[in-house]
Amino acid sequence: MAAETPLRLLRAADPAASLEPLPGQHRAALCDAAIRIGRGTPVARSTVRRRPLVRVAIAALALALVTAGIAWAAGALTPLALFQANPESDGSAPGSLWDQKVIAGSVKQVGSVEIPKVGPVAFWYGRAAQGGWCAGLRLQDGDWLGTGKAPLDGGGTVPGCFPTRQMINGASPKPVLVINGFDYAETDADARSVGGGFWRIRYGHVDATGAVAVTDLVSRQSAPVIDGHLFLLAMRDPDPTRNTPLHLVAYDSTGKVIADDCPNCPGG
Repeated sequence: MAAETPLRLLRAADPAASLEPLPGQHRAALCDAAIRIGRGTPVARSTVRRRPLVRVAIAALALALVTAGIAWAAGALTPLALFQANPESDGSAPGSLWDQKVIAGSVKQVGSVEIPKVGPVAFWYGRAAQGGWCAGLRLQDGDWLGTGKAPLDGGGTVPGCFPTRQMINGASPKPVLVINGFDYAETDADARSVGGGFWRIRYGHVDATGAVAVTDLVSRQSAPVIDGHLFLLAMRDPDPTRNTPLHLVAYDSTGKVIADDCPNCPGG
């Protein structure tokens, strides 16, 4: 979980480790005060004034980190906070290919798709300072698909920031991913428990210049290209246990195929 990393850092660098512990009565009072602050309940100044400032600051920081962890577990992080936490890089070494840092001013909702029994699924996107991209799919109640926290979450790619195919290939002595005109992720919505279907949602970049539409040749679902280079396409999968293939192509304004994520697939 993304909150574990800052918690580990806090434990490793905690200056309170060299201080004498607070008496049990004081710790209980401080904990009670923190809970009441979180609930919006007024707290008497005497409750915290007598505590050494460093201990109060450490307690506040720990409470903030734990709160962030609770917010992530509940799927309540804002798009910017989610990309800054970047679950995709959790456990990666600093400076590694997956350690992409979002550019705050680039974060925005670029599209949305309506799914029966699920509602609108919003596509949030941002650029990363290292050249990658950040993306996630958010439900109308604030939950993020791909985190395993929402009842209608069907799994798939965890939201966060990613390197591009070109970046991955550039970091390897030989090609790792085929450069096919697409840079995308897939995250799924599962509404079968509420009488709906299982939906596979692909979203990301179309790197082919001039693309105006993206189509899945299997389901025949299409979607327009957003902002000249992004797409969001939802396809209902009648039987997800069979791993139904998808075959994405991008068209230009003349109807010509200019990107194909599986040129050797049937119908390609």
